[in-house]
Amino acid sequence: MRRFKAVQIGGPSADASRASLAGTRIDYEELAQLGAMMGSGGLVVMDDTACMVDMARFFLQFTQNESCGKCTFCRIGTKRMLEILDRLCAGEGKSGDIERLEKLCESVRSTSLCGLGQTAPNPVRTTLRYFREEYEAHVKDKRCRRIRCRALDPLHHHRPLLRLHALRAAVPRRRHRRQAVRATRN
Repeated sequence: MRRFKAVQIGGPSADASRASLAGTRIDYEELAQLGAMMGSGGLVVMDDTACMVDMARFFLQFTQNESCGKCTFCRIGTKRMLEILDRLCAGEGKSGDIERLEKLCESVRSTSLCGLGQTAPNPVRTTLRYFREEYEAHVKDKRCRRIRCRALDPLHHHRPLLRLHALRAAVPRRRHRRQAVRATRN
């Protein structure tokens, strides 16, 4: 059984919160006190295998695609944020990326004209607040602690071979081994 890690309430442009806030009632006033919002009422629950950098990238892709393009900061700012997150997940993060993300979050939020632009940086902003250590590991250590970002998984290219060796060890008879190998290929 996996451990509860985080929850995102309100849809793709909503806040992500730590598991420690799990006892919070889901109503407008209670969430407003935390600085969160109800949004569309969506609820995404993540376990301890979720990479919060990748999660923020996933939701930012949606809001960036939905931008009408009228506001410069929403159109270009979310694109730059997405480029930084793509770099982080590819293992190409560099010093200063986290600070750039924070500045872009504030700029996009404060200068956008519509609700989409004002809330688009929320997944990035809140994951930076609650899960900053994951961002730092992507930048400094060039690794994803949750092994979700494939480029940062040192065993990514070897995983099928490792599974094959495990099958061979688990299935001692030759005929069964061939069947197991054939099943994994399919």
